[in-house]
This record gives sequence, C-alpha cells and structure tokens, in this order.
Amino acid sequence: MKRTIFMFVALMFMLMTACSSATSPNSIDEANSDWKTNEVTIDQATPTDATDATDIIDVTESTSSTEPTEPTDSTDSSLSNKHTSEQPITEELEKKGHLPQGFVYLDEYIPSAQQVMGYSGEINFVGMPIDGYLAPFAIATEEAALALQAISDELEQQELVLVFYDAYRPQKAVNHFIRWSLDEEDLLMKESFYPREEKSTLFKKGYLSKRSGHSRGSTVDVTLAHADTGEELDMGSPVDMLDVISNFNTKQITQEQAANRQILKQLMTKHNFKSYSKEWWHYTLKDEPYPNEYFDFDVE
Repeated sequence: MKRTIFMFVALMFMLMTACSSATSPNSIDEANSDWKTNEVTIDQATPTDATDATDIIDVTESTSSTEPTEPTDSTDSSLSNKHTSEQPITEELEKKGHLPQGFVYLDEYIPSAQQVMGYSGEINFVGMPIDGYLAPFAIATEEAALALQAISDELEQQELVLVFYDAYRPQKAVNHFIRWSLDEEDLLMKESFYPREEKSTLFKKGYLSKRSGHSRGSTVDVTLAHADTGEELDMGSPVDMLDVISNFNTKQITQEQAANRQILKQLMTKHNFKSYSKEWWHYTLKDEPYPNEYFDFDVE
C-alpha cells in the first residue's frame, strides 16, 4: 500500500513539472507583453503632458513680450515717414486771378516759399483732388500774406524757407471732407494719413472740422525747409498726419524734432499767428480780417 501511494505521488509530481515546463514560457511572454504595452502607453502620455505645460509657459512669455507698449520719446518711424512722395510745386502755371478783394497769391508776396498743395492732386487723406482746388496755388488774405512775408524775411538769416501745404480753403472742400468721412468703406489713404485712428472719429477728435478757419482766408498749414537743399526740417510727423503724434506737445517725438516745431511756433507767434495744439503745422492770424465769414470761391 505504501509503495502504491509513493508511486502515485511521484507520478503526480512528474505531471506537474511537465505542465509547468509547457506553460511557463507563454506566461512570461504574456507578462512581458503586458509590461511593454504599459510602457508604450506611459511613454506616449508623458511627452504630451509635458508639451502642454511647455506650450502654456511659452504662450504666456510670448504674450508678455509682444504686448503693445505706450510710445516713448523716440520717433515712431512708421508714422514720421508717411506720404513723403509729395513734392513742391515747381512748374509755372497760369493763375486765373479771379480773387475776391483782399485776397492774394502767396507766391507773389513770398517767392522763396515752397508750395506743396496736396489737395489739388491725389496725395492727401482723401486720395483724390478736393472740390474747389482747381490749381496748386496758396491763396490768403493780404494781411496774412504780409505777416508771412515778414516771417520769410527773418528766416533768410537762418537759411530757411516757408513751405505751404494749404492756405485758403473753399467751403466746398470742407463739404467734400464731410462726405468722405461718411463713406465707411473708403479707407484708401488710411495707412498713410490716419493709420492709428478710426475714420469715423476724425471730426470728433478735432483732426477735421465742419467749419474750417482756412475758409476765412487767414489760416495756413506750413512748415520749414532748408533754403539750399529744399529739404524740410524733421518735425516728427508729416503735415496732415491725423494722429496724436501731430499734437504739438506730443511725447512721441525726439528732442530735435520738438525743437524744430518750436522754431516754427516761435516765428509764427512772434508775427501774430496763433497755433492749434492738435496740428503742429496749423496757424491762424490773430487779427484776421474776416473772422466770421467763410468763403467758397475756387482755388485757380
């Protein structure tokens, strides 16, 4: 009996050993396979999480470094070099001479002055000839012309000359500006003349007016140039740049540009002209002869 039991136990041991040998490799392979699968899953998940975290950091840093900043005292070159293709009027054109009594052509009083009358052409904030400007002539009251003549005489000592961009302006031209302002789709000249302003706010902010002092005949848009080269002094922004950089006391220009504006202002105020704070180039004779009359004759 004992022998039989022993033989049965031995037989069972042999069968269990054989079973173990047959199943062990598969079990190890399956285990290894499960581990490798988990390893791949972890390797794929970890970089994704890390990338997301990095992106958040990068975006934050990028946003912080590219936020718009307030303009500094240095010149904003993107504004100061606009519409520089304007050139002084040099060709001889015949004046019609049909001026109301008391009005004169400025070049007959100040022959050394340059005239860059953009409203008679396409280089202006509208982008087309303005109503009433049939020729590129600067016209003003005789009183304004005599005061400007005195300024020109004084500028000769500094080897500088006056440059006129506008003087008398017909009321029909102002009406043209008003119609233009109502056309929201016409943004042809925005980049050159009002890149940082909305067209719809130009009148509200005082860059344009529905009743202009120019129409009274004693207001001029003027700057200065070197007599020998004709090169204009750097004022920090061009005439008719409808932007805060054109304010006389803006902090967006250099000290040299501010000094040039001051030279012009001192001369103009010395000879009885008053300035306009939003436009460094805009001056009106204090004792203008027609303070309440707005004229509408053509410039021709």
